[in-house]
Amino acid sequence: MKKFKHQTESGELAFLATLLHKFLPFFLCCMSISMVNSAFAQSAYPNRPIRLISAYAAGSASDTVARAIADELSKQIGVPVVVETITGAGGNIGHTAASRARPDGYTLLLGTSLMAMAVHMISPPTYDAVKDFIPVARIGEIPLVAIASTTAPFKTWGEMMTYAKANPGKINYATSGKGSSSHVYTEMLKRELSFEAQDISYTVVGQAVIDTSTGKVDFFIANLPPTQGLIDAGKVRAIAVGSQQRLTSFPDVPTFAEITGRRDLKLALWYGVFAPAGTPASIVARLEKEIMSSANTTGVRARLAISGGAVSVGSAADLDRMVRQDNQSFNALITSLNLVTAK
Repeated sequence: MKKFKHQTESGELAFLATLLHKFLPFFLCCMSISMVNSAFAQSAYPNRPIRLISAYAAGSASDTVARAIADELSKQIGVPVVVETITGAGGNIGHTAASRARPDGYTLLLGTSLMAMAVHMISPPTYDAVKDFIPVARIGEIPLVAIASTTAPFKTWGEMMTYAKANPGKINYATSGKGSSSHVYTEMLKRELSFEAQDISYTVVGQAVIDTSTGKVDFFIANLPPTQGLIDAGKVRAIAVGSQQRLTSFPDVPTFAEITGRRDLKLALWYGVFAPAGTPASIVARLEKEIMSSANTTGVRARLAISGGAVSVGSAADLDRMVRQDNQSFNALITSLNLVTAK
């Protein structure tokens, strides 16, 4: 019986050895092909269209920058770069969607200062501006501008302050949503300059600009692109700018730094491209190179200049420092202004 068992086990071993001998080359070949295909897939990046998410509406500064960089990046990288607008909740919806996308290099976010601002408006937050993204490259910066109707009972920011203090409760201002730059910065200025104004929230920036032009709201601290046309046409009046130096296009309009006496104060939005956390380093490095090259082109520089902004190209490390710094400072500012709302 023992002899029979031994013979059976020996036969099984011999059979397995024969199978291994016959099929090992096949298995090794399959593994090699798989490894080659994987390496080829990485080296062939990108081989299909790339989605660039913009968290703000068409016509906004974010949309302007997204489309400018997408057009140039498409030429540089050899595949279409398609801008997808996902708006709402002060940018939180678009930012959250980008943070949850597959980290394969085919979904990117056109991020702004607002991704480090809006996230702190909601508790608990729906994403982490630092942990959920990998900075790829900085593109540029566009200043904010305060506008008022030409029919308003004031012509300058100083006159508006006087009017607001003489008429408590009668001044209001437009915002492009809770947690937007127009909302947070105006609340900061209200505290800084000791005046009262009631916020009126809009979901569409264009409507906020139109209602400011007709006098339905008294003022609006907005991105320059959607307001430029009405300023040039004399439909609204620029009463303050967020750049640290006066803009050549509005030489008589004071900066908020002048108004507040804080020389370091700058109300502007930076722009950069981010990838979801977990995106391979080789893909991020490729995108960093291509985006920095795209941002330096004449076409992107011209389109940002029209919007009152400027290209200020920076590396992934530069953008990383900016988002970490803003994430901390905006968290402190929003908390001190008591603007956090429960989700």
